[in-house]
Amino acid sequence: MMSIFQNAAAQPVTQEQTAERLAPKLVEPEGALREHATPVRARRRQRLVLEHPPSETVYIVRSGLLGIEALPAGKHRQLLELFYPGDIIRRSQVPNLPGTSLTALTLSEVWRLPAHSFEVLLAASPEQNAQAQRRIAEQHARATLHASIVGTLNGDERFASLLVELGLRLGSIGPAGITVDVPLSRTDIADYLALNPDTLSRITSRFKARGLLTQFGGGHTLIPAWEALCASTPVAATLQTLHAPPAATA
Repeated sequence: MMSIFQNAAAQPVTQEQTAERLAPKLVEPEGALREHATPVRARRRQRLVLEHPPSETVYIVRSGLLGIEALPAGKHRQLLELFYPGDIIRRSQVPNLPGTSLTALTLSEVWRLPAHSFEVLLAASPEQNAQAQRRIAEQHARATLHASIVGTLNGDERFASLLVELGLRLGSIGPAGITVDVPLSRTDIADYLALNPDTLSRITSRFKARGLLTQFGGGHTLIPAWEALCASTPVAATLQTLHAPPAATA
């Protein structure tokens, strides 16, 4: 299929390049947004209300990690999309699937405000509006890439893609490699990658045997061979483009 994977011929991401990209993105809202928003701290697994228009609510992620889940009747839970600091979430941009919910996957903080207030504030600030539209477009590109990963790549490539994403977003470089406190449970990862948990366990064992991954418990993870991990997914360069902070892509 014609897809995002046409960019796969780009050079592999190096650990040195990654050093410039490890800080999570954060779009700092202007004072007007801050004044009209209500800060909400969400505990892990807490669900946040996703209202339909016209009473729609907008969430701006300040910290932590959130996800869109779907639970069709009689079907297995699906984890459809991940949201990082700076992301903008509203019901009108989420697929209308059975059992859809916005869930905090870690201890998180969001700013909540009515959609009408959000739109009025953006209309009053062309710069803030352009910034928000860029962020929403980027989120759409990330969701499209994830759908292509799940629909096209094999299990090992899907897992490698997620590790690259988390390394770029959450990792820190040390003498032994890149360390990541993975915030997702094994069930979260399996649901996000559309893998059976037993299949995911076998893939994880293979990555450990290949020297691509070391786990210490509690989500503490070491990626000792970043370049080799990037070579394990055909979309490493695309992931780096979409998960790099703006300063790194300037």
